[in-house]
Amino acid sequence: MTTVLRRAYAGLRWIIVGTAVAAIVAGVSVALGAVALGGHDHTIAFHPSTRDWSLVADPGITRQQAIDKAIEAVPGGRVDSAELDTDRGAPVWEVELTTPDGVEHEVTIDANSGNVLAKVNHD
Repeated sequence: MTTVLRRAYAGLRWIIVGTAVAAIVAGVSVALGAVALGGHDHTIAFHPSTRDWSLVADPGITRQQAIDKAIEAVPGGRVDSAELDTDRGAPVWEVELTTPDGVEHEVTIDANSGNVLAKVNHD
């Protein structure tokens, strides 16, 4: 009878250990997934030229505010894209627009202050 109980206990022990390990792995996976899928309102940008990761957290102006500034800089322009990026380590919005006559413009806006830093025409 003792041998039967020992075998049952040994089998049960491995089931308990396996279940505990599976629960830990699942918990870590869920936590990492939550962080990777945007558990926070932060953007991580990679700068391939410097191989440096920098955290750009909560820019001072929103995407829509940057688009409004770009339209002020290029009256009549239609927005093609607006992306948060960095320029020399500082967060900027890069807004691309096209005017009715087909001229493409790129407007760079300081993501903290909202100031227009550059306006480039691509004729």
